[in-house]
Amino acid sequence: MFAVYLTLRPDRPPDGPAAPSTDGAAAPGDGVAAAVQQALWGYAGPADGLEHIRARSGPRGLGLVLFVRAPDRPEAERRARALLGRALAEGAVGRFALAPP
Repeated sequence: MFAVYLTLRPDRPPDGPAAPSTDGAAAPGDGVAAAVQQALWGYAGPADGLEHIRARSGPRGLGLVLFVRAPDRPEAERRARALLGRALAEGAVGRFALAPP
């Protein structure tokens, strides 16, 4: 299993500050991070190899760590980006875009 780190940047400024997270998981008051996690689970299929998601809102966007089963790191990154790309294309994760690495 590999941890794939990705950042989503807002397409427009957020309406208000996000609640901080202390452990890297979505904080109880962080509705955006929780909604993105839920959306990604909804889009994930067996071929994505998704095992776990951590999401945390920050000043530069939404930090994601997708834990993905794959034979190697490049394949894990490909699977994570493909999953996130599908969710972004359908608008399932709100008004975000994938930030460059």
